[in-house]
Amino acid sequence: MLDFLHHLFVPHAGNNHRSKLLHNSSLFIILVFFIIISLFTFFVKNVNPEILGISYSISDSELLTLVNRERIDRGLPTLTMNAELSDAARRKAADMLAKNYWAHFAPDGSTSPWGFIKESGYSYVFAGENLAKGFTDANSTVVAWMNSASHRDNILSDKYRDVGFAIVPGTINGEETVLVVEMFGSRTSQTLATTKTAAAAATPTPAPISPQPITRVASLSDGGDIPSPTPVITRVEQAVSSSPKIDSRVTSKAASTIGLSFLAFAFVMDLLIVERKKIPRVVGHNLDHLMLILLFLLFIVLRGSGVVL
Repeated sequence: MLDFLHHLFVPHAGNNHRSKLLHNSSLFIILVFFIIISLFTFFVKNVNPEILGISYSISDSELLTLVNRERIDRGLPTLTMNAELSDAARRKAADMLAKNYWAHFAPDGSTSPWGFIKESGYSYVFAGENLAKGFTDANSTVVAWMNSASHRDNILSDKYRDVGFAIVPGTINGEETVLVVEMFGSRTSQTLATTKTAAAAATPTPAPISPQPITRVASLSDGGDIPSPTPVITRVEQAVSSSPKIDSRVTSKAASTIGLSFLAFAFVMDLLIVERKKIPRVVGHNLDHLMLILLFLLFIVLRGSGVVL
């Protein structure tokens, strides 16, 4: 075994002073093996997702609790789960999966988050949207939103009173993932509500109050007093989970890390021994290859499992 490892990683006369792992034939075998494993993994994930797939467990009640905890910690009123906003969030998630896009606005440029909210029957003065994909639990999702200034502003906005969530697994751009859509809304602005309360306390027949002007807040929120009937939508608890025997995401990350680490070690041994023994040979760029591999390793290790938008 030691002789095999010595032949595989250490340059010497028996492997032509080049680590066997770095020979063209060895690299070709590694490439073919990688392709075969990738195809096999893709087949198993699609045929038997209960064996090999992505492990996740997220519920809208957990998301609501975590979001409200952030608001309570800052002295803000809690948000109320709204069935219409949850319906709007599900419409948005379904549209992204059907049209294969990951953005606040659809590729046609005209389909907006506010359109889904209107379709659900929610008449809003203020509205906002947070998106997330690739997260496997509610806590990491909310933490990612809170670490982003624009998403945090939505969660902590005093303009919103209601919130709705959609958690939908699917595939976008060939990647199996879990979409989380968070829709915020308020039927009456804080200023309008305060004015109405003061008027009601002064007289039993208050004078009519003009509606707030249309307000647009950044790219993730919108405002506008939209009169429309409000249908009755029953609130349904949503929880999405998957517990395959093998988590393909973790397995893929581990395999990539181990494989690149072996290659990096081989390049280091090759570089050190050749330099120390001053072995002449017409082959170079070991240091360039090593730096490239280390960059790939750094990307794999630091890359988070999910992104927000």
